[in-house]
Amino acid sequence: MTPAPSTRTVSVVQAAPRSRDLAANIAATVERIAGSGVDLVVLPELFLTGYQTVDLDEIGLTVADPRLAPLASACAEHRTALLVGFVETSAEGAYDAILAIDRDGRILPAIRKTHLFGDEGDVFRRGDTLDPIDLCGVRIGVLNCFEVEFPEVARTLVLKGAELLVAASANMHPYEPDHRIATIARALENRVPLAYANRVGSESDHDFCGASRLVAADGTVLGQLGTDDAGSATAELSIGAPTAPETDMLAQRRPELYA
Repeated sequence: MTPAPSTRTVSVVQAAPRSRDLAANIAATVERIAGSGVDLVVLPELFLTGYQTVDLDEIGLTVADPRLAPLASACAEHRTALLVGFVETSAEGAYDAILAIDRDGRILPAIRKTHLFGDEGDVFRRGDTLDPIDLCGVRIGVLNCFEVEFPEVARTLVLKGAELLVAASANMHPYEPDHRIATIARALENRVPLAYANRVGSESDHDFCGASRLVAADGTVLGQLGTDDAGSATAELSIGAPTAPETDMLAQRRPELYA
């Protein structure tokens, strides 16, 4: 039986983290959760650590790190799920990862970035799985910045059951148009809503370009922010709403032609 359509209220936060200051960035994230009143809060790529590519062992975390406890407690207290970027450390090296915490405070395994941009590949290992996660009662396909530019990544997640796409990003100038087009296209071509949280400010010789947005399954932009200012945008996203047969892209696929 197909689940009945539902809605989730999602807030995308556009802000600049403090470089290499985990305590300050965790506190800022707790504050965002506490004041949101929504089902899901999304913050940018590498927000907890800053966009850093040097001395990652000094700022890296695992999902079991006790410093993340305030985030889990805030999610449980306010019944709000969280997606936020961080540097994940492991025995094999560092990953550019997304932290996922559900509304009950449960911390999920880190979601590791599979497609690395520019020289990120010099310091981060590539993740090797693309699977949706269950968060705030929804199957979510999580995209990490550059991944939103690959139709294959979003399509794979949706074919595996994702009902909502969420992108945490640290996109920089001059690539703002790339993500503006890509976020709308990923929603439209898969007929699922998409939430996109990009950062602002400057760090590691990059000027970040904001333009966070929330997109409906038909490509309509429900809320968005400018390229410079910190803030947040919030929208109620429809999950699992039926699609007209003529625009149901997934039903009309012909995989036998795509090999």
